[in-house]
Amino acid sequence: MNAGIINVTGYAGCELARILYQHPEISITTVTGRSAAGEKLGAVFPHLSGLDLTITSELQGSVDVVFSALPHKASAEAVIPLVNQGIKTIDISADFRLKNKAEYAEWYGVEHPDPSFLEDSVYGLTEIHRDEISDCILTA
Repeated sequence: MNAGIINVTGYAGCELARILYQHPEISITTVTGRSAAGEKLGAVFPHLSGLDLTITSELQGSVDVVFSALPHKASAEAVIPLVNQGIKTIDISADFRLKNKAEYAEWYGVEHPDPSFLEDSVYGLTEIHRDEISDCILTA
């Protein structure tokens, strides 16, 4: 399965790359990060030097799944176009964990960029939502 990571240069994105790199069925094919765009991933993070990837500002090529490691609100704005394209997306931020837009605004102090996706996302707790996760396009 070809995977992309949005914001590999943040802590969550870097850890995600480290974990996915060891997964036998995942091939990381594209990574983004504003602060290091144009640099080799292994030059920025030596422990990931086995991944021969250049950090870009936008996702490159085709992927089966995208992981977003952006902070809340920024992540929602980035993943909505991916979901609209039918790309399976896993959002590590909290943008799609809550189903209610009023609760989102209360907790995060901003309005959700597109609350129409809140109802369709599935919280990624496999012990409880395993069946729903396998069929959904947006996992929170």
